[in-house]
Parts: sequence; C-alpha cells; structure tokens
Amino acid sequence: MVLTRRRALVAAVGGLAVLPGCGFITGDEPARFAAEPATVSQGARSETDYEERSVSERVVTREFSAGGESRSVEVTNQLARYERRLDLGPLGSRRAAAFPVLASPEVEVLGRVFNPIADLSEREILDRFDSEYENLSVGEMVGSRTVTVLDTETAVEKYEGTADLAGSTVDVFVHVTKVRHEGDFVVVVAVYPQRFPDEESAVFTLLSGLQHTGG
Repeated sequence: MVLTRRRALVAAVGGLAVLPGCGFITGDEPARFAAEPATVSQGARSETDYEERSVSERVVTREFSAGGESRSVEVTNQLARYERRLDLGPLGSRRAAAFPVLASPEVEVLGRVFNPIADLSEREILDRFDSEYENLSVGEMVGSRTVTVLDTETAVEKYEGTADLAGSTVDVFVHVTKVRHEGDFVVVVAVYPQRFPDEESAVFTLLSGLQHTGG
C-alpha cells in the first residue's frame, strides 16, 4: 500500500456530463470553478499523531458543448493528505495509516449541479478510489456509523480490504464518507491495517476536526 502517492478521487470530476441548454456558453475565457481546501485542525492532528503531508490543487479542464457552441470549464479540486506511522514489527515503522481529504466544487450552471461526486454512493466512491490504486482491493461493507462532519450528519461506511505494504499483503479497514458544505463536496477515504483497531477512533477524531470554508 503506497500511501505517499495518493491522488484520491481527483479523476472523478473528469466524468462531468455535457451541459444542457446554451445559456452558459458565452465568453472566450474558461468558466472556472474552484474548491476551498478541507483540512484537519491542529488539535485533531496532535491528538491522533497524524502528520499533514501536503495540501495541493488538482486542476481538470473539460470542453462542454450545447446549442452548437462549446466552452471550456476549469475545475480546481483541493487534496489534503494526512498519514500516521505505525510500528509493523518486522516491516519496521511505516506510514501505514492514511487520511486523504478531497474538496471538489459543485460546478453549478443554470441551477443544476454537474459534479459526478454529487450522485456517487460511498461504494461507488471506493470503486473510483480503487481504480487508481491497483494495490488496494476493497471488499464487503462491515459497518456504518452516523456522525456530524462539518455541521452535517453523514454516514461513515466501513469496509474490509487488502493492500500491499512493503512487499506484503496486509488486511485493512477502509472508511469513506462525503458531505456537501459551503458550495463544495468534501470526500474522505481513510485506510489503516486491521491489526490496529484503535485507528478507527483516530479516524473519527480526524473527521470531527475537519475545517472547510467554502466559496
């Protein structure tokens, strides 16, 4: 499980559908939509011993057509990555627990939202996530817990899975949730080895410490 190269669900916005109508097809410049970063508070990171690895932008540009005209739409997503070192015995100390957070804008045109994340279920989110990481295989859902994230009640689903870590196959748990907040969709996919069940508590502490100021 290579946790230092996570790009999470950025590719999902590449599935934006062709927009109906032609009211938005005006102007020569791209229509731009940008998310604000969703990050974990310093207090939650200190409590769980997770490190902030990076907060970065991912820009996706697509061409949309309607009424015989076309226009580029530029979408800026924000990806924050948090990781924690765990003592894996013979494998040594590894960044074996990951907590990536994706913020993606609603992309609202003519009163409709055109971000595919809006309609993805948690299972479908994991399918997108899994498709980018051949070394992570997500299995059956083994639990669900409703919590408040960014002032919104949301279900956090828990799945069993396997992943590669330092050349060995490791059983992992995967938690996934999404919320709509201040004009953005915020998605979290947390992964950690099953042999560290206390990491589940850390995941919910990190979720409670999420911060986001939308556009």
